[in-house]
Amino acid sequence: MNNNQPITAQSSTTHRADLLLEIEQTPEEYLPELIQIVRLFRQSITMKQTSLNHWENAINTINHSDAIRQQERKTSIKKLFESWNELDDQQEQQETLEIIESMKGISI
Repeated sequence: MNNNQPITAQSSTTHRADLLLEIEQTPEEYLPELIQIVRLFRQSITMKQTSLNHWENAINTINHSDAIRQQERKTSIKKLFESWNELDDQQEQQETLEIIESMKGISI
């Protein structure tokens, strides 16, 4: 199956059928682990989208406020990044940077 196809109602149905077939072919004793993998995957993509939405909202708020308020918020964001640099591990920092870089009109 071509993974680069756009998702349409038809291909979505095909993907669901493929997934269900894979589940049916999985031995019973491995189903708890499979369920856990699927749940973690769903939570991960949901969290990434939520994070992206929060970043977009924050940037829109910054960009649509007066100059003094913009500077205050930029200073607060800079302090936040500095605290992340001190506390987070490198993988988390990279994921955060990728989210920010994926947004249009943002530069660090």
